[in-house]
Amino acid sequence: MSRERFSRLVLSVVAISAGVLVLLSLVFKSDMLTLLRGILVEWTLIVVAFALLIGVLNVLRVHIRRIKEGRGTAYSLILIVGFLIVFIPGMLSPTQVPGWSALVGPDGAIVDFMYRYVQRPLQATLFSLMAFFVATAAWRAFRIRSAASLIMFIAAIVILVGSIKLELGEGWSLLSDTAAWMQKVPAMAGARGILLGISLGTFMAGLRLLLGIDRPYSD
Repeated sequence: MSRERFSRLVLSVVAISAGVLVLLSLVFKSDMLTLLRGILVEWTLIVVAFALLIGVLNVLRVHIRRIKEGRGTAYSLILIVGFLIVFIPGMLSPTQVPGWSALVGPDGAIVDFMYRYVQRPLQATLFSLMAFFVATAAWRAFRIRSAASLIMFIAAIVILVGSIKLELGEGWSLLSDTAAWMQKVPAMAGARGILLGISLGTFMAGLRLLLGIDRPYSD
C-alpha cells in the first residue's frame, strides 16, 4: 500500500469513527459516549479557531501584496488599519493595561465605537442598496408570462397590501385576513416542504460521509 493510500485510509477511519461516535452519543444515553462527544466538539472548536486565524492572516497577506503591487492601495490600507484598530484593543485584557481598562477588551470603548459608528452604518448602507436590487428582481419575477406567474403576482400583491395596518372597513379586514391566511397556510406549507427537502439532503450527505462514499477530507 502506497503512502498516499495509507494516509487516505487513516483519515477515512478517523473521520468515520468520529462521526459514528457523535451520532451514537445523540441516540444512546451513555456517559462515555457523552464524554467522547464533548472531547470531539472541543477539538472541532480548536480547529475552527485556528482555521479562522489562518483565514485572517491570508486576508492580510493578500492585501499587503496588493499594496506592494499598487492595486487598490487605499482600500487595502483601510481594511488593514480597521482590522488592527479592532483586533489589538479587543485582544488586550483590561487587567493588562490598568490605565486604559475602559478602552480595551471585547467590550471596551474602542471596539464598541467601531461597531456602533463604523460597522452598523456600513451594514445599513449595504442593506439599503440591496433593497433596490431586491425591488428590481421582484419586478422582473412578477412579469406575467404564464398562469403560475399570474398566481405569484396576485399572492404577492395580496400579502404586501394586506400587511399594511389600516382601518378601512370590512373589505380591508378581509384582505388582511386573507394575507394572514396565505402566510400561515400555503406559504408555511411550502416552507416546510423546503425544510424537509433540506433535512433529507443533509441526512444523505451525512450518511455518504459516514459510509466513506464522499471523502472531502482526503482530497
